[in-house]
Formats: sequence, structure tokens, C-alpha cells
Amino acid sequence: MSVPAVDPEIQTLLDTADTGVFPVYGLDAVLADPQRYALLRARPDTPVDDQVKVRDLYVPGPGGQLRLRVYRPDIPEDLPMILYVHGGAYTYGSPEAEEGRSLRYARDARAVVVSVDYRLAPEHPYPAAADDAYAALTWIAANPAELGGDPARIAVAGGSAGGNIAASTVLRARDQAGPHVLFQSLTYPGVDAGLTTASAREFTDTPVLNRAALELAVRYYAKDSHAAPYASPIRAADFSGLPPTYIAVAEIDPLRDEGRDYAARLSAAGVTTELVQVPGAVHGFDLLFPQARISERNLTDQVRALREALHP
Repeated sequence: MSVPAVDPEIQTLLDTADTGVFPVYGLDAVLADPQRYALLRARPDTPVDDQVKVRDLYVPGPGGQLRLRVYRPDIPEDLPMILYVHGGAYTYGSPEAEEGRSLRYARDARAVVVSVDYRLAPEHPYPAAADDAYAALTWIAANPAELGGDPARIAVAGGSAGGNIAASTVLRARDQAGPHVLFQSLTYPGVDAGLTTASAREFTDTPVLNRAALELAVRYYAKDSHAAPYASPIRAADFSGLPPTYIAVAEIDPLRDEGRDYAARLSAAGVTTELVQVPGAVHGFDLLFPQARISERNLTDQVRALREALHP
């Protein structure tokens, strides 16, 4: 399989990137060194949006106190709620690291966004992050008044590793008769810890996420649980009864094909599923390079899907 050409604007941004401690090439070297990936756990400076109020809540979680970062538009009515799960190869990241996306979802999808600060691997392998995310979902569904939220309109969203954990959370809610999830939005999700797709095997040296980094991330998180459906959502025996789903994949991404395969499995089970493949995009394009035209188009599309689902 030949690797497609990177979008010219994204390529220019990659060539001139100053992303601090995050490398746009050679993520595997960072993940192999605890001192280096620890730097990616630091909470960065965050953007400000005067239309969205931001606060932290601390709720009981399976590993102790669980932090939820809440983004609420200044709208005087009960709003739909979005549980958001950040990415970071299961190993780093925070709600603050993806605050731009959470603010955008809150403001433009007119929703309360709750971003869960889940426990990270390798110190806390599966099922720690999945348990934390599910605990967050059950808490927001049981305490909507604390958020000014509408418990009848809940979506779950996440990207990359967060897309895995988001999909796991939605599966578990169905399996355990948990909170009703109206919609899920998965952005370049990792849903197969076995790394068996063609893109995972053959896109070995792609920007931002390469094969070796993906192998480390999955080893840290899933360890011996690759076949468990809440670690590899694509391994679920049954996809029926899941909520309508939006999946966006990046064309030049080892995770591309598992996102496409997951969309196909959902569709085959009768789940209304929208799949978007962003041409010329690399993993994390909309977070790392939101100023690029393909990023803005896809961010607008993510918001459109959430808003249509939550404000029918």
C-alpha cells in the first residue's frame, strides 16, 4: 500500500511546526521514554472563550476522586450534554490539552461538554481509563442539575485513544443498561488493539503517529486484554442497538482502516453511521493544526453532526 500525499497546507505546517514538547515525527521515541512522555502530561495554557464558562468538578471514581472539566455555554436553558474523552496514546494528554475542541463543541453545538481526566497508562492499564469514562457518563446522567444539562440528550465523543475509550463507554452503556446515549462521535479512533488492518501494518512512518508509537501505546494500555471488547471495541460480538454514529478518519493515519471497519460493522448492524475520510490529513490534524483549511472544514463537520443529533 502506497502512502497518499499529505495535504500541502498540512505538510507546510508539519515542516515548520513548533509544537513544544510534542514531536510531529518520531512519537515512538517519546513514548519509549517515561521522562519524555511525562512532559506531555503537563496541563498547557488554555484558550479563552467568553461565550463558554469553564470549571472543574471532582466526583467519586473507581480509582478515587475523578476530575471532570466542564464547558458550558452562557445559555439560560437545560442543554444537551457531551461526554468528551481526550486522546494521547493512552499515555499522556488532559482535558486542557484539547480545550480548543471542547470549547468549540460547547459553543457551536450548544451543549455542556464534560471532559474526563481519566487515569493514564502504563501506570494504569486497561480497564482504568475505560472505567473512569463510564463512571463519568453515569455521573453526568444522574446529576444533570449540577451541569444545567438534559439527561435525555447525551452524546459521547472522543478522538484517537479517546475514540477507543468513547466507543467502549457507549458499548458498556448498552450492555449494562446504563445511561441512554443519543449519539457518538469518534475522530480517527483506535478501536482494534490487535493492529491488524492494512493501514496499521503498512503506514509505518507517517507523521504524528507512526506504527512503532502505536505498538507502544497499545502495549501500555491493553497489555494482555487485546481481545476484550471494551479494550478493542471492534471485537464486540454484537453492534446492534448502538446509537447513531459519526466517524472521521484521516487518510494518512495507521488508524484509518480500523475507523472505516468500525463504521462498516455498525452499518451492517443497522446503526445509522456517517463516515468521513479527510483527504491528505494526518492523525491529529484538527488538534495540532486547527488553522489549516481541512481542519476547519472537519471541525465544522464534527460540530454539525453533534448539533443535528442533539438539537433535532
